[in-house]
Amino acid sequence: MKYAAPTLFMCILTLVAGMLPFSKANAEDLADWKLPPVPVPADNPQSKAKSTLGHQLAFDIRLSKNNSISCAGCHLPFAGGGGHTPRSFGQGGELGRWAPSWVNAAYYTSLFWDGRAASLEEQTGALPGHMGPISAPGEMGGDVTAIVKKLNAIPAYKKGFHKAFGEDATRQNIAKAIAAYERTLIARHSPFQRYVDGDKKALSPAAKRGFNLFRDKAQCAACHTPPLLTDNAFHNIGVPQVGPLKEDTGRYAVTHDEDDKGAFKTPTLYNSASFLFSMHDGAFSTMEQVIDHYNKGGDPKNAHQDDLIEPLHLTKKEKSDLIAFMKSLTDPKLNRIHRPRHMP
Repeated sequence: MKYAAPTLFMCILTLVAGMLPFSKANAEDLADWKLPPVPVPADNPQSKAKSTLGHQLAFDIRLSKNNSISCAGCHLPFAGGGGHTPRSFGQGGELGRWAPSWVNAAYYTSLFWDGRAASLEEQTGALPGHMGPISAPGEMGGDVTAIVKKLNAIPAYKKGFHKAFGEDATRQNIAKAIAAYERTLIARHSPFQRYVDGDKKALSPAAKRGFNLFRDKAQCAACHTPPLLTDNAFHNIGVPQVGPLKEDTGRYAVTHDEDDKGAFKTPTLYNSASFLFSMHDGAFSTMEQVIDHYNKGGDPKNAHQDDLIEPLHLTKKEKSDLIAFMKSLTDPKLNRIHRPRHMP
């Protein structure tokens, strides 16, 4: 009997010790959901001087025709980096598409709703042979050659370009500076990223339930894949066509592939809870409307709608939990970006 107590004690210790690695092994591994390092092209390495210059350029109306519109005029920080109207307005009036968010755009393998640009540099419209917001007649409508001369005539800009590139402003350097700034707009401080980094208190119980729904019943992760919450692909999800365009063929206009008719780029969902509008044409103005669209199975009458889209049968409580998760994707720091205090 004198060995009974120690034997029982050792048994308990053995049991507890055996449980510890079991618990650790069964803890959910969320590594696949961590945002990776931002891909940076070899010919445009990041630097503080470059991103600072790009920040100034992105908020400068002097890059547009008649000094009236800046990049940030359509990508408003408080609106999650997206447009504040259902469709953007440019030099030619109302355009056909909503301005998508610039948050996490650094991870995109193609840009624009139809994917016609291959990089952030191309997307700016400053590079020769690439139409984009700066040079598009209906958008900012700028004459890039004239813009280069204008910037080089401004002492503070001339100094800024020399600090960032060692030379005067050029079309290429304008594009590179703006792209470098956009590569800093990463939602690393969202509650969800804190959660996957190990802070289990970063998400509410409702958001955690919403995360489970996101990956399972709601089927969101079929296209909004980890870690970027986009598959960088194009899908027709049956969004109603609204706005000035009678039809927007989306990716089809680039590929001329019938399967791409009405297909648009899968956007990342970071900071999407702050959007004032959603979808390529701004068809929805609330997250509830977006979820209801998916919940009913999109538009079954759309002949080109993806087979992935089907009724979800989400309950009211499940919809609420899903929205709680979507809110956890917001990096508040990005919603507070402002025009540089000291503009050239």
